[in-house]
Amino acid sequence: MKPLALRPQQMKRSGIREILEIAVRTPGCIRLEVGEPNFPTPAHIIEAAHRAAQEGKTRYTLSAGIIPLREALVEKVRRFNGLDIGVENVIVTPGSTYSLFNAFEVLLEPGDEVLVPDPGWPTYDTQITLAGGVTTRYPLYQANGFRPAVADLEKMITPKTKVIVMCNPSNPTGAVSTEDEIRQIVELAQRYDLYVISDEVYEELIFEGKPTTAARFDPERVISIYSFSKTYSMTGWRVGYAIAPNPIATWMARACEPNVACASEPNQWAALAALTGPQEVVGEMRQAYQRRRDLVCDVLKEKGLFQYMPNGAFYIMIDVSQAQMDSYDFCKELLKVKQVACAPGATFGPSASGLVRVSLATAEDDLVEGVRRLCDFVEERAVSLKTAAVR
Repeated sequence: MKPLALRPQQMKRSGIREILEIAVRTPGCIRLEVGEPNFPTPAHIIEAAHRAAQEGKTRYTLSAGIIPLREALVEKVRRFNGLDIGVENVIVTPGSTYSLFNAFEVLLEPGDEVLVPDPGWPTYDTQITLAGGVTTRYPLYQANGFRPAVADLEKMITPKTKVIVMCNPSNPTGAVSTEDEIRQIVELAQRYDLYVISDEVYEELIFEGKPTTAARFDPERVISIYSFSKTYSMTGWRVGYAIAPNPIATWMARACEPNVACASEPNQWAALAALTGPQEVVGEMRQAYQRRRDLVCDVLKEKGLFQYMPNGAFYIMIDVSQAQMDSYDFCKELLKVKQVACAPGATFGPSASGLVRVSLATAEDDLVEGVRRLCDFVEERAVSLKTAAVR
């Protein structure tokens, strides 16, 4: 038989999913590996989807999404993000993951280089590979709060570089970049005539600081990626959206046609209800994540493993280098010995090989207990290594 396509075989497997598959088969496991809110989807959102289905709103829609939702998103980005756009600049998709891939599809030719953060979400690299591009990683240093520095990005630019990807607030570190830092990156893109894909899906989950929309500094160069999943606890509903300039937005909508056709119509009406309904729940969830962040940092301080304070999203990276284990091996052994699942740092990039990511989107008691077990495992491993060295 003729060989299969090479691109899917070149994709690197997400370590998050690899650990997840073991975690779901581990009885009594404390799940800290996946970034999924443990809060239920608000009732008025569920009711809107139910009502839409009962009213027969179960058809194909425009590939870019239903007009009422896109009109509401125009108002949202004007009010919250400071962007002056039209309905034609909004592309609603089955989840922000596809919005991201949709952007890569439209921007990349084979061999084009894309700058992505290290550490950064592993799906960036996977999607770039599928789109025919090449990933180049720019470093995020803990000494700088895991925030990007223009000088570090500029060193990575070559004649083949076409796109800069930034994530603010950051997955996996929870770092929140300042307005000045975001502006400088967009200005760098201007100097080298690069596009910017700004992943802002955690924009509503900032504890200290404020959200900064990169497209404010050059709306003709920046594609912004957003999601209902994290803000409204709607991960399984699969509704995300992109804001893009023309003609990029036109081609992104066109590319939806053969790939996904459109997002689910009842789910789009649910997203509209999320956007236009009560917003108190967003603040309540943000406060809960901040409290969990503080509880975890207290445990890390108590155990001597505290390194930094994340200012947004719902993640924290924990330094487990004392265990002297590959981060994948560490996570697998932690699951086996302590029944705690977390994500291996190496899946987010080479710079995070001595770290693991813990999701704060878990009930407080489980979260605190899981982090305590993780710290205990690091300590037990370190003591074992010292004992073996003495012998």
